[in-house]
Amino acid sequence: MPDDLLTRTYALRLESLADGAGRVVEGRCVPYNVETLVADPGTDPYLEVFRPGAFARAVRAPNRVTFRFRHGDGLADWIGQGLEFREDDDQLAGSFRVTASAFGDHALALVDDGIIRGLSVGFIDLARRVQKTASGAIIRARCHLAEVSLVPEPGYAGAVVTGRRESDDPLPVVQLDGYADQRERLRAIGVQV
Repeated sequence: MPDDLLTRTYALRLESLADGAGRVVEGRCVPYNVETLVADPGTDPYLEVFRPGAFARAVRAPNRVTFRFRHGDGLADWIGQGLEFREDDDQLAGSFRVTASAFGDHALALVDDGIIRGLSVGFIDLARRVQKTASGAIIRARCHLAEVSLVPEPGYAGAVVTGRRESDDPLPVVQLDGYADQRERLRAIGVQV
């Protein structure tokens, strides 16, 4: 994890997650305009608030955001990637495609059973200078969303999982027609194309 990566955890509320509903998890990632007491490693507790538009970069490129378990960096912790993010006045909402693997299946089972109750964001603040509200809360107005994680214990109320849905494969299919050299190099390292 990068040294400047900050994490924030929010509660989930599970709403009728149907068995076999699909491999897409949807939920509220970050509440906006809510001052919250936080403490990062090596710092004293302080107030912060996320503003609408803070994660505009993720909205434009959701596939660059990884979906993980407990902010882990191990193979088992990478369970998917972002499909879509939407910013409203009061939240950043997101949907995530969970990989079709033993680890992804296990994560979906934990969500379905209500064992996983939190979403947590890992972000880097891109502000050039610190801005504060009248009450002294640090304003997060421009951030890089590196990852969103499923976590068992929520730290904050406000984020909700709204369910799972079926989805056509939303990831673009790369056509390698006319790229014989690249196809041969991929085959040489064991990638089926």
